[in-house]
Amino acid sequence: MPVKISFAGHDGNILSGILHKNKKDDGSIVISAHGFGTDKNYWIIKELSKYLDKQKIGSMRFDFTGVGDSEGRVEDSTIEQMVDDLNSAVRYAKERGYKKITVTGHSLGGMVAILAAALNKDIHALALMAPAVDIRHAIKKRADTYKHVEGDMAEVAKVRVRREFIKNISRHVYNEAKKIKSPVLIVHGGADKSTGIENTKKFFRKLKTKKKLVIVKNANHHFSKKSHLGVLLREARDWVKNV
Repeated sequence: MPVKISFAGHDGNILSGILHKNKKDDGSIVISAHGFGTDKNYWIIKELSKYLDKQKIGSMRFDFTGVGDSEGRVEDSTIEQMVDDLNSAVRYAKERGYKKITVTGHSLGGMVAILAAALNKDIHALALMAPAVDIRHAIKKRADTYKHVEGDMAEVAKVRVRREFIKNISRHVYNEAKKIKSPVLIVHGGADKSTGIENTKKFFRKLKTKKKLVIVKNANHHFSKKSHLGVLLREARDWVKNV
């Protein structure tokens, strides 16, 4: 049965999460990082936890600082803060005896997972879902969603953030690929217009570790169709079990 949890994240803010305990008690767990504008209950994240639970695989999902039930202000968000939050979640799991920690991340959460795994040896493996490996591409494609609100504030996809946030996330993680030692699975929609399949392929080619790229034909950024989501869930399950 899912259990509500909390732990200290960036700057000591208390982060809210949900733990789906590992029924096999084999020391493994999957930690999910949600993307921008969503939270721990975003449907891909939630469905993954439910699916893994049926497979008797433990999982944990949480809200980044300022999101959902977590403390802090989302308008002060930075990539560095999000990486700190994710590392705090990994530390929380490790302190509770989990030794095989797989991190999943969707969209911006995928970029955060990559940055964390490049430095955090406690991350055993990655399972990335439509990762935003080059945010510059996403900003260019979604320019119509960025609006100036007032002063140094801006609205990004209906979320108010500081204008500095847009500058902060305008980066790529191609150079991080060679730093990652953990096995990496990437599942990307063939019709994803948000993060760019070519960017993902470029990042994948630079990885020097065990890796697998799955392109789901006609799937969008959100894997909206159940059949597309099903491929994502099964690939994630198999990866977690076998790496």
